[in-house]
Amino acid sequence: MSTTGGTARRIVFPEVRRVACEEVPIPAPEGLRPHDLLIRTACSLVSAGTEIAIYSGSHIDYTIPGSTYPRMPHHPGYSLAGTVLATGSAVTAYRAGDRVAASAPHASHVVVDSATGLLAPVPEGVTFEQGCLARLAAIAMQGVRLARVTLGDTVAVFGQGLVGQFARQHARLEGAVLTVAVDLIDSRLDLARHHGNHGNHGGNDAAQEGESHTVNPRSQDPLTTIMERTHGRGVDVAIEATGSPQVIDTALKVAADFGRVVLLGSPRGRLEIDPYSDVHRKGVSLIGAHARTADQPGSPHPRFTMPVQLRLCLELMRQRRLLTDGLVTHHLPAADALPIFDALTDHPEQHLGVVIDWK
Repeated sequence: MSTTGGTARRIVFPEVRRVACEEVPIPAPEGLRPHDLLIRTACSLVSAGTEIAIYSGSHIDYTIPGSTYPRMPHHPGYSLAGTVLATGSAVTAYRAGDRVAASAPHASHVVVDSATGLLAPVPEGVTFEQGCLARLAAIAMQGVRLARVTLGDTVAVFGQGLVGQFARQHARLEGAVLTVAVDLIDSRLDLARHHGNHGNHGGNDAAQEGESHTVNPRSQDPLTTIMERTHGRGVDVAIEATGSPQVIDTALKVAADFGRVVLLGSPRGRLEIDPYSDVHRKGVSLIGAHARTADQPGSPHPRFTMPVQLRLCLELMRQRRLLTDGLVTHHLPAADALPIFDALTDHPEQHLGVVIDWK
């Protein structure tokens, strides 16, 4: 493929617990395939879940015989925003100068296939930073859809990282009358309360949106507190967004009769549960919510593919119904970004959203 003569920078994991920046040629417009977009990245978001699990060697697929993912060297990243520089001959929906959000690795320039890739235009009034966040917001939306949250439901969300923060907001948008955010980090609970108290319409009274409560297991027992908040009934929906297998047990216990427990965070290990008391006797549904299920044949929501949900999340951000203020705690120039992977591995509690600036 011919190039412009310039070079792009991209992040690579040569092996577990090693990260580097490498240079590759930037494709020339005439070298693009018919459906390709060449995008100049403005910023990309570091996933504290999947990316750090791959980097640290804790990803569950490392332990599954025959698994082909992940493999080193690995190019991390799947959530960025930037500007279209050039398009292939068959592209009609985008043109040079358009702002887009895309699923692609951390790099200064990326090529995305507009026919098969995950891509959406960034609406006017939505920032590049919000465009980065939209991918995780769409993952959270998929979990809430599979939970079938409806008007009047009560919802507990375990984990208030980015996915958990968005899941709680999506649950309120779907009509949850009570949400409970559970996390070990007080600053994340403070942010959940902040967003809850400001409603999902850019400042409306939270009473119009449903009650929001927070629980820190260091000082409150989640099972006792949630049962008190729901008058002993439990919640209609419990969303596990930490990836910790032990939390699944608590999520099952707080579920009401005929409740739904959603595994939104990818579990990083195995667990022993009481299937009779916590699932069978109560009629609880246990639902896997990996992002890939949105685009699989047989999806219960075939209309809402991941590209559709990505667009919808961006529109909800534009309308100020999906709040993002405070979610990004660290902004890093690309030249200074490599140490963040060790920092997130060793001290995840000190970070929430981490954005790499490629401008």
